[in-house]
Parts: sequence; C-alpha cells; structure tokens
Amino acid sequence: MDFKTFKLTRKPNQFLIAPEGYCQNATPHATPKIFTVDPQALEDAFADVALAEPRVTRKQADDGQREFVQRSALMRFPDTITFEAIDLGDGTSTFAIYSRSKIGHSDLGVNRKRIEAWLKKLDAAL
Repeated sequence: MDFKTFKLTRKPNQFLIAPEGYCQNATPHATPKIFTVDPQALEDAFADVALAEPRVTRKQADDGQREFVQRSALMRFPDTITFEAIDLGDGTSTFAIYSRSKIGHSDLGVNRKRIEAWLKKLDAAL
C-alpha cells in the first residue's frame, strides 16, 4: 500500500498513525513518536512486537513495509496491519502504521487499542 496516496474509508474500523503531511489523501488519527534508531532497527523491533502477539502472522508486503494479520480470538476475523519505517536522517526514524478490519463496519475500537498497546511494547523494546 502507498501511505502517501491511499484514502481512509468511511468505516470506523480502522486506525492510522503517520507523520503530519505524509499522507496526501488521509488525515491520520495520531502522529508517531520519533525514535533514535535507524529505520531498519525500528522495523525489526516492530516486527518482533507484532509477531509476539497471539494469532499474528506476517504477510508479504511492498518494499520497505511490513504487513501482518491478526485474527480475532472467537470468530477468527482478520485485521491487517501495515507498518512502514521512515528515515529522518542522523540515526533517527519514525513510522506510518495502518490497522484495519477486513470484515464488518465497526470494530469497537479494536484497531486503535491494538496499535496503542503494540506501540507501548515497542517503546519498551527500544
């Protein structure tokens, strides 16, 4: 997926974090933290966090991105999470992340809660 050109849907079952101005056609729900690691280290640490979660698998993704699927515990519905590390130079990086449900209209805030929990674990790891 191309963060710079994609558009959010009208459904509330999605959550987007991206730097200000990074997405030309979407307004993120939040802005990301800046990390004092290079983008590869950030990407690897995020993958470790994601893959440690229950019912998460890695999908093939575009170059420079990591994509994961987490299935709900009861009905096994898939949610897709796309992560892209962004190089800010001088050994710092940030990211864009988009979590969305494939099925249904409302997710009762699951995508937002997931990403916020994963980012707390990422902060602890770095």
